[in-house]
Amino acid sequence: MIDYDLALWIVGSVSTFMVLFTILLSLYYLTYFFTARRKVAPVPASENYTKFGVIIAARNESKVIRNIFIALKNQTYPKEHYDVWIVVESFDDPSIKIAEEFGYKWFVRDRLTDERRTKGFALQEIIDYFQRENIIYDAYMIFDADNVMEPNFIELMNNLRQTGVKVGSGYRNFTNVNVNWLTSTSAVMFAYMNQVTSKGRSYLFHKATLMGTGYYVDKSIIDDAGGWIFTGMTEDIQLTSYCYYHDVNMRYYPDAVFYDEQSPKMKQVHDQHVRWLAGFFASRRYLKKCGVFYEYHKGPKKALMRSEFKVGILPFIIYNIINALLFLTSLGLALGATFTRKEVDMIWRCWGITIYEFLCLYLPFVVASLYIIISERKKLHMKPHIAIVCTATYFIFFYDFLVAFLDLGFHKSKRHKWVQIEHTGKTEKEKKNE
Repeated sequence: MIDYDLALWIVGSVSTFMVLFTILLSLYYLTYFFTARRKVAPVPASENYTKFGVIIAARNESKVIRNIFIALKNQTYPKEHYDVWIVVESFDDPSIKIAEEFGYKWFVRDRLTDERRTKGFALQEIIDYFQRENIIYDAYMIFDADNVMEPNFIELMNNLRQTGVKVGSGYRNFTNVNVNWLTSTSAVMFAYMNQVTSKGRSYLFHKATLMGTGYYVDKSIIDDAGGWIFTGMTEDIQLTSYCYYHDVNMRYYPDAVFYDEQSPKMKQVHDQHVRWLAGFFASRRYLKKCGVFYEYHKGPKKALMRSEFKVGILPFIIYNIINALLFLTSLGLALGATFTRKEVDMIWRCWGITIYEFLCLYLPFVVASLYIIISERKKLHMKPHIAIVCTATYFIFFYDFLVAFLDLGFHKSKRHKWVQIEHTGKTEKEKKNE
């Protein structure tokens, strides 16, 4: 026989402990919400110029690549101080002809295998090519083919680099936030990482969270590391980790804005989640042993910086796993009490704690999404009905990461298999007119 009183006491006690434990473990993170509201001072304009090598990974992206070429052509930064390169996998890729129309350069990968399909390997090959051919850049700027950027993006990134920042990341905005619940929830997640995580890390520790694209990395960092060594499923996580391990001077600069297309299809979003998790859980120990230690911080602040990175999203993961198990347990108790016809008071108590456990899981996502939708409303331009749907479904979007985790567990091949995400290159306005 189940002792319902004892079972409910255990569930309630563990749940309360988890809330307090998570808050205690994340106290440092609460400061990020205060820094998120701080206005970032503009970086002074510089009279010095960085020679940028702008690299675009462009595997089968001819449908969308013209947009980023136009955006790069319209940059206010002097054209003689940046070159644009695309990386393709075949001489037959139509993107090559489009690049030539704009006067841009192209590189066809020559060490392509199934094990080397990742974007990181593409970047490694072209940077190795630069070294072989003695093509010298001061810094590399990384984009995806579906990106576009504001006309002053490279100019602002140059100003940032001239202050001594070795890795700089811009503000990731979105071309299709109002298409459906998936594009809006994806946008909220990245906006949260922009304005809470990266802004907080930048303000407190001179660090940032790189998110795949829209950033530059100084050539000296890559040279000191022994080349582009970030070749896993998520090269951005690897480079971020390297910068933390070696204390590289980084900064997130929200005035430099670029745009990204979010997938409106669940399968593609799930594939992204699988890839991100595979990269997140992959070993990064080798990154600690190579390269140069820059010692940008010293003393207590350095220790705090490293602790913050080690803890990272661990409290969030633990909280959600434990509370999901508690919810399932309380739901089982509620169903058991109902079907075994326990006294009405006990049935209500069981369902009450079940609802409480669900709210412990659901409400944090509602609060987080509302916070971003309201605070970033002038940038996201999310329509009211989409904002309501986004707030209600943000929980579902994030819990697909749990499904992706199980997917990785049952399908080991996905841990190393890179899946291309299709892009349309169309803005919301263009889609409406179809």
